[in-house]
Order: sequence, then structure tokens, then C-alpha cells
Amino acid sequence: MLQDYKHFVGVNNRDLCFGYTKRLYGFSDYPKDAFNMALYINDDLNNVHKHQEILAKELDFQTENWIIPNQRHSNRVVEVTSKDKGTNVKTLSDELMNVDAMYTYEKDILLGMNYADCTPIFIYSTSDSFIGVAHAGWQGTKLEVLKELLRVYKGNIKDLRVVIGVAINKNSYEVDSNVVDGTWDIPSSAIDIYGDKYLLDLKEINRKQAIDFGLDESQIHVTHYGTEMDEFFSYRLEKGNTGRALGFIGRRSK
Repeated sequence: MLQDYKHFVGVNNRDLCFGYTKRLYGFSDYPKDAFNMALYINDDLNNVHKHQEILAKELDFQTENWIIPNQRHSNRVVEVTSKDKGTNVKTLSDELMNVDAMYTYEKDILLGMNYADCTPIFIYSTSDSFIGVAHAGWQGTKLEVLKELLRVYKGNIKDLRVVIGVAINKNSYEVDSNVVDGTWDIPSSAIDIYGDKYLLDLKEINRKQAIDFGLDESQIHVTHYGTEMDEFFSYRLEKGNTGRALGFIGRRSK
């Protein structure tokens, strides 16, 4: 489903766009010539602003229509509207704190979140203008942030489509027993055990959660792209010395 563009992988149709930015062809030093999209790391803000404008032009979705929250690995979901446009885009603020999922029924809004291994999940309806995005690392996945986002939809869930985007793939995501602690439901298809180490598949866990909620497998797409690939940022593999991608979804009125 996701197509390969210069600065992102995703879908960019006349009505609907969603995707995930690459690390390539930028101005930041995280690493050299990186396309960092986060304001909160030690990067020159001018670099981030340049990247924002490049992406805005490539998407044809201007930055004044973007909304970005302050994420905290929670399961808090908020509805945003046109009054929230511009939040945390050019400068950080105290608005939309501790938010790891957003949705709107309005068009001409681009919902964005930053990632560098955690799972971006995009949701849209085929029958109305609903769109949503979630940030699901292991903590958000444990807290079932995806189900919390699905729960706010007012229509028929058969009209929803879920796209599980670029995240670290299972073979590169080793965790300890403090993560796999028996307090949350991890399907056997999403975990491999090697002594006291575990390989965890966050994409698969979120896919199963969507099915448990009532979606059919045909409503869910899981991308093969992973942050262990050279074209994406990986906080884990680069030991924190890296930039952040922007996962985004929006609808246009024309």
C-alpha cells in the first residue's frame, strides 16, 4: 500500500494522505544530512523548519494546518479541530501534553507524531471524514492505545481502515523480562524467546488488538518497512543519537 517518495513512504491522494518520513536528504547532524522532524532533540530549529517546509511542499499540505502533540507513551486520546492548527509545529508549547493518539472529523488538518522505532498507526474511514493516528511503543501497545483510538469512532467500525506503519521489526527488537512481564496479552505469533531475552513484534500485537476489537483482517494493512532499514531513524540501533521521523495523516477538502 505505501508508495516510495523522496522524503517519505506513504499515500498521497487528492483526498487522503498518510505516511512516514525518511532520514535521507536533510540538513541535520543526527546523523549527517538527516531529515529530522522533531523540535525536542538537540537540533537547530532552522533545520527542522526547513524539513517541515520541504515535506509540506511535497505533500501539498501547508505547515499552518499541521497539529503535533507532546507524546508520553500513554494511551490518552484527544479530538483536535481547526482551532488546534499549528500546535507544536514551529515551536513547542504546553498544549496537547501527554497525548499519544489524536483524531478529527475535519478536513484540511494534518495530524502528526514523532517516531524512531515505535509503531505509527493510521486510521481512516471510508464513509466519513474521520482520521486518527496513534503512537504505540511497547508501553502504548501494552496500554492498548490503538483500541482507545478505535473506541472514539462514532460510525460503523466496518468502515474503518487501519494502517500499521514503519516501526522496528521483530528481528531487531530484543527486550528483557521487565517488558514481557506477564501483565499484558502478547500473542504467541508476536514473540520469540531466547533464554531470558525476547524478540517482540509490536506490529503484530497491534494487528491482533485491532482484530480483537472487531475489525476484519481485510481492514488492516501492515507495512514491511522497518526502522532497522538504513533509510529510517532508529533510536534503539543508534543508541539515542538520532533524529525523529514524522508520521502523519490528513484529508483535504479540495
